Amino acid sequence: MSKSAHVGPDLAALYLQHKDAMYRVAASVLREAGLVHFAADAVQDAIVSMMTSPPSGIRNWEAFMVKAAKWKAIDRIRSAAVVHAGPEFSPTEHDGTTPDVADDVVEDLERVRSAREVQKILSVLDERHRTAVWQVIALERPRNDVAAELGVTGPRVSQMTKRSLDLLRKELERKEGTQ
Repeated sequence: MSKSAHVGPDLAALYLQHKDAMYRVAASVLREAGLVHFAADAVQDAIVSMMTSPPSGIRNWEAFMVKAAKWKAIDRIRSAAVVHAGPEFSPTEHDGTTPDVADDVVEDLERVRSAREVQKILSVLDERHRTAVWQVIALERPRNDVAAELGVTGPRVSQMTKRSLDLLRKELERKEGTQ
């Protein structure tokens, strides 16, 4: 490789690491306009934009990527097709003049950190219990849908979720006691 070649960040790895936070922010913005189904597109737009013109000097990639997803979601809302076909959108609500962008990024970063801690604690559960509790509690999926996927009844998913939450509570107490 020549000296002039620039080696940028591994955007694929960064994407895999931060895609959930990016999606949550995009979905949050789009939900207000009834367009949550475009959240994945907004995240993809953000990543493509970064790949096309890689940013430099970024100190906090997670915050940068979350903010990029939010702005791409806002772009989707502001697009001419959506303005003509969709609900009314107030540009002052998301024009960057309000502190909600920074607050949202900080809130999302805290959620990601909390999610990482939860994933560590979830390791005390077997795969079926982990799936049940994650799908029902974290993703708020209907227990009957989760039951169908796991091949059990809805009440069994409730039992699994309750037992899992009890185990997780005990694990949290144990971890707090050792710190």
